[in-house]
Amino acid sequence: MTTVATLLRGIDKLSENAGKLFSLLVIPIIVLEAGESLLRYVFQMPTDWSWELAAMLFGAFFMMGGAWVLKEQNHVRTDVFYNKLSRKGKAYFDLFFFTTVFFVFACVMVWKMTANAIYSVGIQEATFSMWAPPLYPLKIVFAVAYILLFLQGLAKWVRDLVYVVKGVEI
Repeated sequence: MTTVATLLRGIDKLSENAGKLFSLLVIPIIVLEAGESLLRYVFQMPTDWSWELAAMLFGAFFMMGGAWVLKEQNHVRTDVFYNKLSRKGKAYFDLFFFTTVFFVFACVMVWKMTANAIYSVGIQEATFSMWAPPLYPLKIVFAVAYILLFLQGLAKWVRDLVYVVKGVEI
């Protein structure tokens, strides 16, 4: 059991560290948007690239936070009756829905995003804008984000299963 707990803590740490690292992207996003506003409205010299770069950075920022948010159980949830369930009831509920909904979604997204990222790297994909920055780094980040989300969901599922079977938190 200690090996499983160690592995789960490793997944938690990976999700949290990736989320924290990518959360720092908010700083260049703010600088880009503020700089673009200054250039556009004060100096009447808008750029062709800053909005697109900020959007790409925000995409990476948003996607890489998903696994960390799942680890902290902070995703939006409609709690009609979930909060009224016991810890064991919540574990059963999550085991069912993670098995039937989450893993189907996560597996399809890992599969498709990974294939998409590999293809994008292969063709050196770029955006269709005048600036035309490479798009494949963002697609790689998206694939990694879904892999991390899948791993974090698996860690939650294993924790719930252990709680249902043994009655202990790991």
